[in-house]
Parts: sequence; structure tokens; C-alpha cells
Amino acid sequence: MRIGDRELTLPTMMVGNYPKPRWFAGQAWGTIPLGRYAHDSVSFEAFEDAILAIVHDQESAGLDVIGDGLMVSGDSPYAAKLYYIVDRIEGYASYGPSITLPTYSALFAPIVQGKLVRRCPIYAEQARVLRRLTDKPIKISFPGLQALALGSVNRFYSDVRDLTFDLARIYNEEFKELARAGVDVIQLDEFTWHYGVQLGDWELEAFNAAVDGVDADIHVHVCWGNYLGTSGFLPSEDEVGQPTREGEEYVLALRQRGATTGRSGAIFPRASGLTMTALNYEIAHWGSEDLEPLGQAAWDKPFIAGVIDVKSVEIDQADEVADRIRACLKFVPAERLGLTTDCGLINLPRRVAHAKLRALVEGAKIVRAELGASR
Repeated sequence: MRIGDRELTLPTMMVGNYPKPRWFAGQAWGTIPLGRYAHDSVSFEAFEDAILAIVHDQESAGLDVIGDGLMVSGDSPYAAKLYYIVDRIEGYASYGPSITLPTYSALFAPIVQGKLVRRCPIYAEQARVLRRLTDKPIKISFPGLQALALGSVNRFYSDVRDLTFDLARIYNEEFKELARAGVDVIQLDEFTWHYGVQLGDWELEAFNAAVDGVDADIHVHVCWGNYLGTSGFLPSEDEVGQPTREGEEYVLALRQRGATTGRSGAIFPRASGLTMTALNYEIAHWGSEDLEPLGQAAWDKPFIAGVIDVKSVEIDQADEVADRIRACLKFVPAERLGLTTDCGLINLPRRVAHAKLRALVEGAKIVRAELGASR
């Protein structure tokens, strides 16, 4: 699989969110100010050292692609990323009503109260630090375009379509700046697709506008969420959540563990119309059966499988990781398969997260050796 300018066999990476060093999280210098030069010398040194620690964990584990660990203000997983982003976009008020999805109801939906304009670079400083600290390909991740648009309370735009296209313009500006800073992979986390959200013509057009002309690999991460170590929700078979364009409401029911291909059957065919390099999908926690529609859809893009269960504090064993990889190879050829964690590792103790990254690398080594022998 190609990552940036390198051809790698079963490349390993983490989704994004990683436990921050304890001395950084929650401290006064753990707040990341707006703009490139807003840090004072003390806060910037702490900021850079925290990223260095996260890079060291990934390098020592042996990952092929290195991320910044989602170095944003705050210590909550999705909420920190959401609030960090909207704080840097003019037209947003950070705190509105609670998000209506049951799993995320402790979080607040941002309010759109004016035209959305990028106030300052969002991840440029993280990218510059990350590029200095490693020679390996680097990755930065963002909330998905649809996830952010549908998770916002719209009090300005005529409809969610106009809101989404303005967000796409902001993302495009940011993505191009990150590519110029040397970022190899830009990832969008689109967890709304599971909830019956349609990828119609304008949704595809908005996504493609966000990545148009961006000189970096575009990965889309799709999973069932990991807020407080729990999964999200799934429309039941007899009450599928379809968007009602009048109110943008979605009917949700508790997901059932027995449901498998229904979770992914609508995603793979639709996602093929997106301008992206690879699709990243959760496998370890729910099993490889989700990939059956992938083969039926004749998916011809690279595919990155989550083969580390981030919702368990037990350390995955290398041989069971290898088994998960072999299961994925039934649906995706080795030359198009990448490997990662199901979701972010933020809910785990750092030493557990690091051990899981090592298990990912060791499992990949086992299968790489088998592939080499078979060839």
C-alpha cells in the first residue's frame, strides 16, 4: 500500500487520539492558544515535548505512520477535538444544547450563529512539530465533514447543505496548508455514516470540494465511536434511521451485537464515489464479517482495517492480531491493506495503549513473514 511517496506492505498506524503525558494534560500550559505564534516559550516547549513523547511511543512500537496523538486542548476524546476545531472557526459558539445521540448526550453541540470562516490555522503548529520529530510519513486527523455539519445547531444558514459547503471550503484551506507543511496523510473521522446518513449527490460533492487539490493522501475513518469506551448506536432492522430533510432527525435504536453486514452494507458502495485514498474501518471489536459487502461492492481502493480493540484494557496478543489480519485478507489483497486501531486509544492508560501498538506491529510482522514465504 502506498503512503505518501513510500510503498509499504501492511503499513501500521494508529487512528489518531492517544493518551497525553500526565504532566501535560490538565496543566495551564495544556491549553493550546489560537494562531501560530500565540505560544510563549514555556508553553511551546511543553507542547513540543508532549508531542515528542507521543512520537517516541509510536516509533518505539514500530509504527510506519506517525500521528501527533490529536494534540488539542482538553483531555476528553471527541469533545476536545470538536471544541478545539470550532474555537478556530469564526461564526461558531462552542456550547449549545446536548448532542441528541444517546452515547454522546453528555457533550454539547456547537451553535452556528454566523457565516463560517477560518480564524487561524488549526493544526499547522502540530504538523510543523511532528514533521521535525520523525522521518516517517505523518498523519493529522479531523472531525468528519458530515459529522461536524450534522452535529452543529444551525441558526444561520438556510439549510445544512450551505453550512456543509462552507465547512468544506474551510477544510480545503486548512488541508492545503498542512500538505505544504509536509503532512502525508489527512484523515476525516466520519462516524455519522452508520446512522443512516445518506451520501447523496451534494454530500459527495461537498466532501470532494473539501479535498480538491490537496497534495496529501486522504483517509476516511469510520467506526462505531469510542466515547468513554463505549460503542455508538445502530438503527434497528425494522426502524432504519433515514434522514428527514425537514428536521434532519434520525431514528436510532440500540445496536444489536448480532447484526453484522447491515452495519457496513450501505457504506462501502456509497463511499466509492468519494475522492479519497483509503477507507479505514473498525474490525477488531465486531469482527471481519462486516467486510463481506466490501467484496460484493468490488472495492478497488486501499482499505485500512482496525485490528486492535480499543474498548478493552486487555493487551491484544500478536497471534490474535495476525488472525484478524488474515481474516481481512479474504476480502482485501495485501497490496491494498493497511492496519490500524479500531479507534483512538485515549480512554486507555498510556502503558496499555503503547502495548497495544506493539501488538499491532508484531501481528503485522507475523503476516508479512507469511506473505513473503508464500511469494
